[in-house]
Parts: sequence; structure tokens; C-alpha cells
Amino acid sequence: MSKISDQRRADILQAALTEFGFRGVDGASMSEIAARAGIGKSTIYEYFPSKTKLFIASCRAKIQKMEEQLRLIFTQETSFSRQMELYVEMMLELARGVDFNEILQMFSNDSLKELELVMAEFSNNISAMVEQAIRRAQATGELIPDLEVDIAAAYMLSLPNPHLIFRLQMLGKKKPVKAVVKLALQGIQAKEHQENT
Repeated sequence: MSKISDQRRADILQAALTEFGFRGVDGASMSEIAARAGIGKSTIYEYFPSKTKLFIASCRAKIQKMEEQLRLIFTQETSFSRQMELYVEMMLELARGVDFNEILQMFSNDSLKELELVMAEFSNNISAMVEQAIRRAQATGELIPDLEVDIAAAYMLSLPNPHLIFRLQMLGKKKPVKAVVKLALQGIQAKEHQENT
């Protein structure tokens, strides 16, 4: 593809993400997506043969950006606890304004089974990133060496819980994300690192 084609495709995907975010898959209008992208409706079909394909492509684009952000977090030269704080903050920010009922409806739609594969791949990629970060933290002595890394990664990835963070804020915790990460690490963090977090 040429640079113009790449840019047009990116514009369509961004416009689609906005439209799908406002109206969901069923309510989204290809005409409105075209208007947002500053192109004609027929141009969208040159890139994406259907609204479902456009939706899946826009989800892939969003997921790719998220993976890039997460890779930056989990490869930083900082402590594992700080990486986890940044991860939780990022995921909580993403969760703001998300209609989870709409997401459940999307996943129950048989035409979007392909999206399940995209999400499974995303989940596997993030798990691999966290497992590598855990191994690095073990190598530096921040985390205990006797640890089932895959289970620890799955547990740590479950930390972004908006309800828990909200409850901690109600209890007066000034840094609820830090408190959640500190609690989660208590069983796996080396003793000399526990006092520094």
C-alpha cells in the first residue's frame, strides 16, 4: 500500500472506533464513519468488505496500540511493582466509559467469533509480557525465585478492578492502585523489596 492508502486506512479505522464507541456495532453507520474519515462511503468498502470486517479491523488496530503501550510498560527499567502500577492505571483508564453490556452483546454475536481469536491472541501476548517481566524481577531479586510464573502472571493481570479501586478510595486510601499492587505482591516479593514499595 502507498502512504496515502495507509493513511486513509488509518483514518477509516480511527473514525470507525469513534462511531462504534458511540453507537455499538449494530447502531454504527457506515455513512457516518465515512463522514468522520472525510471520504465517501464507497471508499470504505474498497478497504473493508463489510461493517463486521471493519469492526474487527478497528478492534485489531486498538489492540495493537494497547500492546505497544503495554510493551513499553513491561520493558521499562523500573521495578516490577512500578510496572504493575502503570499497568493497572492504564487498564482502569481504558475501562472508564466502556459499556460492558455492549461488549457482552458483541461477543454473543456469531458473526464476531473472529474477534474472540483476536482477544485470545491479545491475552496470550500480554501474559507473555508479564511472565518475562516477572522472570526479570526474579533475576534481580525483587521477586522470590520459587514461583509459578504463569500463575503469578495470570493473578497480576487480574488486578485492574474498578470496583476495588473505588472501594479503597471510599475508605480514604490516597493511592489505591499502589495499595492493590502492594497487597498482590506481598506473597511473592522478596523481603528486602517489600519495605521499599
